[in-house]
Amino acid sequence: MGLKTAVTIRQVAEDAGVSIQTVSRVINNRYDVAPDTRQRVQLAIERLGYQPNAIARGLASRRSRTLGLITYDFTDMFVMQMLTGAEQEARRNGYVLVLGRCDAPVNDEPRFLRLLTERHVEGVIFTRLASVVPENDPLLELQRAGIPVVMTGFHPSDGSRFNTVDIDNIIGGRTAAGCLIQKGHRRIATITGPLCSQSAVDRLHGYRMALENAGMVYNENLVVEGDYSYRGGYFAALKLIERQMSFTGLFTQNDRMAVGAMAALRKAGHLFPQDISIVGYDDIPEAEFMDPPLTTMRQPLVAMGVEAVRMLVRQIEDPEAPTEQIFMGTELIERGSIRPI
Repeated sequence: MGLKTAVTIRQVAEDAGVSIQTVSRVINNRYDVAPDTRQRVQLAIERLGYQPNAIARGLASRRSRTLGLITYDFTDMFVMQMLTGAEQEARRNGYVLVLGRCDAPVNDEPRFLRLLTERHVEGVIFTRLASVVPENDPLLELQRAGIPVVMTGFHPSDGSRFNTVDIDNIIGGRTAAGCLIQKGHRRIATITGPLCSQSAVDRLHGYRMALENAGMVYNENLVVEGDYSYRGGYFAALKLIERQMSFTGLFTQNDRMAVGAMAALRKAGHLFPQDISIVGYDDIPEAEFMDPPLTTMRQPLVAMGVEAVRMLVRQIEDPEAPTEQIFMGTELIERGSIRPI
């Protein structure tokens, strides 16, 4: 029995009654094809069993249909959910994602970006903790080379005009602290993320706004910097205990630190929410099943990943498209970890 001859793009074009160029545009998911023509070509592809060669397709179009995504920690729920949305949207638009993780941004970022450009990525999605873009930042070099960049999960504080999809963390922090104030709490501590991160700075700013709007005094002794990890929350809570500052409310800037802080405070004899009401940030899957269930700020992380890819594809398809900055809202999810005074 002989080998089956591969179906060619010419055969697809003849079957659909269109030009080879039209078939190519459909295969490459170009927007300039009429819906009924696109459907005819897709039916011909299915009927004939045509399998486009991805490498040949990229060479013919001089496009790789590849996007890069670089982040600091793929174990972080924030990153995982955002990546889920980004991958779904990339696939829907005919792109694939190449992933990179940077443990030490100063050393790793240029290397990863160089690897991505060697693989001819058409755009890069970037998540990092730092909030300042220095003059020699490799992302600026990408922009100058005409490769679109979208920031996610942070935005530069120095006015750099990058395409950005982020959370409105000022309002998120204000809402988190505000829900404790509404319950009658007047001494509210907070454990921040690393303050090199614009997200952490913004959430702290929102916390301070909530206090000041309620006529309460901002007290630096009730503020401890954490690092978004379980251990970071645990040791930050120990610092609050060492300072002997009494408080009945605690806002932790992510849920993992809330888990660590609760462990340290329970060890010191405190009960939740009888002694201390606590609010987290993220709404990780465990939050609903903690003891007590954790009140938290839910972030639209999957939607953020989707929007980041949409923005990047727009920039790729139209290099003259204006720079965009989108800030998405959060939602307070109230559970049993808070109570009225």
